[in-house]
Amino acid sequence: MRRALWLGVFLLLSSAGLAAEESFEVKLVVDGVYAAIAPGAYDGRCNSAIALLDDGVLVVDTHLTPAQARTLIAHVKKLTDKPVKYVLNTHPHGDHFQGNQAFLEAFPGVEIVASEATRRDLENRGIPRVKRALSDANQKVEMLRAELAKASEAQKMELEGKLRQAEADLAEQAAIQPALPTRTFDHQMAIRGRTRTVEFICVGPAHSGSDVVAYLPKEKVIITGDLLHGWTPYMGDSTPFDWIRALDRVEKLDFDTIIGGHGDVMRGKGQFEMWKQYLGDLMAEATQAYVQGATLDEARKRIATTLQAKYGAKMPSTFPQDVIGNIEKAYRFVSGMTQ
Repeated sequence: MRRALWLGVFLLLSSAGLAAEESFEVKLVVDGVYAAIAPGAYDGRCNSAIALLDDGVLVVDTHLTPAQARTLIAHVKKLTDKPVKYVLNTHPHGDHFQGNQAFLEAFPGVEIVASEATRRDLENRGIPRVKRALSDANQKVEMLRAELAKASEAQKMELEGKLRQAEADLAEQAAIQPALPTRTFDHQMAIRGRTRTVEFICVGPAHSGSDVVAYLPKEKVIITGDLLHGWTPYMGDSTPFDWIRALDRVEKLDFDTIIGGHGDVMRGKGQFEMWKQYLGDLMAEATQAYVQGATLDEARKRIATTLQAKYGAKMPSTFPQDVIGNIEKAYRFVSGMTQ
């Protein structure tokens, strides 16, 4: 299920070897501001944003692995000889912070910035997830080795390939040394220079326990992390009604261009409106199903049909699979099974 693959973004390295080799597509958004668009989809990589400042560089989000972060750093160095002075982690999911260490190694003195709530979530949930991912990767290697030892000659070639990839993934996972933010803020923080101002705005619980957006008011650019992007919303750690309120708050800012956490650069505010409507309809349908006594399985089937009819053409092609996890989250939320 797509939900399981999304979970792998936070707990597993689904394609570390591939991700370390492939590059990002760096797109000029406005003068001095770039979007580093991750290739592929649902494979453990997020987008980053790069903003050139007077005497340094801001990078927003650092990817799932140090190897991916080093690839991003190489792109930054092609754009400028200025050092990266600031890194912003928009929220505490692994694909957005596990590359922090590479920036500390490459740019001594860089400040890693996050909301105070995100730092707490990284300590309490992010780092335990990294440790769990290492354990899972190790178990996968041991399982494949055991299978290979008992395999027939016809099976060995395929299993050897899987084992090589699993060992590469394990090595990449073992290399992750989570680096926590070095500077935090509660509500808002600004980097002000002669040529550019960047505002960090904490919108509170939404996609995660604490989401931050980066806003460039002069350039009318918003960098949203996973608060809003070009894929189907992932709701595993979300608080849905707060998420709708956060989208509404951010939409009121004056911007033309959106660099989301996944997918391509977006223009205008149509995606904000669509996501607010989608999340609102999802929660309304889940509430109605629960009140009427529908089981979770019944709710999955009924709500999926309704949402597919209304949003299937507006969402990615994976929506029929993605929506199931969202329905499960919404049903459990309104029934009190989870927060």
